[in-house]
Amino acid sequence: MSQQDPMLASVMASAKERDALIASNAKDNTSANIGALIQGGVNLLTQKKRGLKDFNKSVLNEEQKIYDKVGGFSSEYEGFNAKSETFFDGLISKYNEIKTNLDSGTMKDASLGKKDLANIKNLIDQYGSAIPKVLASADAITDAANIASKDGMGAPGTLSVTGAPPGQLAIIKKISSGGPAGEEIDLRHEGGTIVLYDTVTGAELNIREFNKVVTDKKNPYIKYVPDLNKGMTNAFDSFNKNSEGNMIDTFTQPKGDGPNPIRTMSVGKETELKEALMGSKRFDYTTNKVSNYRDGGGYKEMINQYGESIWEDMMPDGLTKDTAWPEVVPMFGDPKYDVFYKEYYEPILDYLATTTINNNTQDIQRESQTNPAERKATKEEKAGSEEYNAKLDEYFGRVGLSEEDQEKIKVAKKGDEVEVTLNGKLTKIRKK
Repeated sequence: MSQQDPMLASVMASAKERDALIASNAKDNTSANIGALIQGGVNLLTQKKRGLKDFNKSVLNEEQKIYDKVGGFSSEYEGFNAKSETFFDGLISKYNEIKTNLDSGTMKDASLGKKDLANIKNLIDQYGSAIPKVLASADAITDAANIASKDGMGAPGTLSVTGAPPGQLAIIKKISSGGPAGEEIDLRHEGGTIVLYDTVTGAELNIREFNKVVTDKKNPYIKYVPDLNKGMTNAFDSFNKNSEGNMIDTFTQPKGDGPNPIRTMSVGKETELKEALMGSKRFDYTTNKVSNYRDGGGYKEMINQYGESIWEDMMPDGLTKDTAWPEVVPMFGDPKYDVFYKEYYEPILDYLATTTINNNTQDIQRESQTNPAERKATKEEKAGSEEYNAKLDEYFGRVGLSEEDQEKIKVAKKGDEVEVTLNGKLTKIRKK
């Protein structure tokens, strides 16, 4: 093929441009804008959670071996390089063969030959465009996995099970991590696109689709567990502090004298606060009566925006009954709303209100957390204590207590107060 051939020159120029891109650490600024692919093959919530948990572990265990290698489109990482080079060498050889036949006039269908050349060029450009985004995605995955190792899955900033399937994330990580893992990924071209195929898991990543959605801000490809701490604190403060930020006596009472007395919260007041946080009861205009459905209060928009992640990433499996958040949420007044409210909306409100109270009462003496030996439990507390403890244990396991905090709880005696870190905040809990 002639050295002046514009097609080959474009291929070579693309490689040089990409090398310059990596050398300047310009990774296309896509870490925060990774778009969404269809989550095929990951249907059950338990499978998604288990797959994501295993994937996080594999990311942290991958050995990072990076080296610079000139020529061809590759990830610039060991392991996957050889397959990438072989794949594109084959494409360029095919290109040369077609171009030679076109130049010599020996090709029977010149229009078809030109189309094939354009397809090859498109494949090369397509892959070259994806590589910087893949590398940026790999960095984002590593950062999220590091947070998960520290704070546990379900903590803010960790990978969400509502995002890309773990199998596709693993492909991205394997081709950018080096070593034998990269050799597990094959390339093939079909239907005008390149498909990355994991020979171990069978997962696939369509490069053309990846490029299409990589900048989709409305439905990100890589999704993270949101940080709801500020929103929860705002909800708590709206019921417990005045406009100047001072505590009021609606749900807590000062105990003792002095400028900064300890504040206490009775079991009854805690129940009232929880109900207030869950919102007012909706008025049903069809019956002209107040219904038993709470409107969500300050959590309404939080659930609208992050309901799926709250339900699938944060809430204990015992509360969600191992079900996924519904794709279609019925409106109030819809015949299906009653089932939705009882099975989804009420539990998620209960979880958010309980977590809000737990996270914002470190300096408040809650009667519900007092040593049972020091007070008489109500009938409601006695009836629900076993269920409450089971839910609490499940919750603590879900938020990913550190080994050190778990050990604190193990050695603590019944009734002892223990300070642990939950969702990134120091929280005092009492062992029951």
